[in-house]
Amino acid sequence: MAEKLKILMVEDEAVTRQLLQAAFQDGEQFEIRLASDGEQALVAFKEWRPDIVLMDIMMPNMNGFTTLQTIRQTLRDTTTTVIMASSVSDRQEIMACAELGIQGYVLKPFQVKTLAATVVGYHLKAKKGQ
Repeated sequence: MAEKLKILMVEDEAVTRQLLQAAFQDGEQFEIRLASDGEQALVAFKEWRPDIVLMDIMMPNMNGFTTLQTIRQTLRDTTTTVIMASSVSDRQEIMACAELGIQGYVLKPFQVKTLAATVVGYHLKAKKGQ
């Protein structure tokens, strides 16, 4: 049996967290952990070391951009696949995330049926590039 992909989902909206979980409901392929802000995400990240972080940008306490900066610069992790999921379509915001080394950007509202395939595709492409 193949090892499950560990995905940390960071989203402050409860309804969106439920939609994210629904998109990754295949328990054979994915192991999921949830965080509702960047502070929780960093605790889970350090303890669990996920393969993929799927993260909102606009969150309370610590936003996704600051969390991404912490993962890439403070923790010096450049191998974990980080995908931002946001309703923010501002080009400067996306470019700032890209400069910090994201592997993908999913615009909300996303399609629940295709989200898992999109995220796994970004992850596989990132792993080929390493």
